[in-house]
Amino acid sequence: MMAGDQYTVSGAGAIGKAAHSGSGDIVAGGKYVGGTPPEASALEKLLEEIQAMRQHLDESDRAEVDAAVEELGENPPEARFRRILATFSGIATLIGEAGVPVIAAVKALMG
Repeated sequence: MMAGDQYTVSGAGAIGKAAHSGSGDIVAGGKYVGGTPPEASALEKLLEEIQAMRQHLDESDRAEVDAAVEELGENPPEARFRRILATFSGIATLIGEAGVPVIAAVKALMG
């Protein structure tokens, strides 16, 4: 930082100022490097639907869903993010009607 420079850094994946000279991209981790992040509201909707679905799950499936939700908070790479969505969708499919809102939310995120 040079004298007089001011930076405000906030949000997921924020790293501050990145300076670059030469060729190539600056990459600072995160699941959406080079991609388009889903809208926060779509992810929030999925988490709401998962919470509603939990009451219909047995202990094993509930533990798997809870672990996947926790992993989402750890900013997984995009490929892992999609596998987590597949986990939610698969479990939601198995429980039938109660899982339909989760499947719709997953589809909205996968675009």
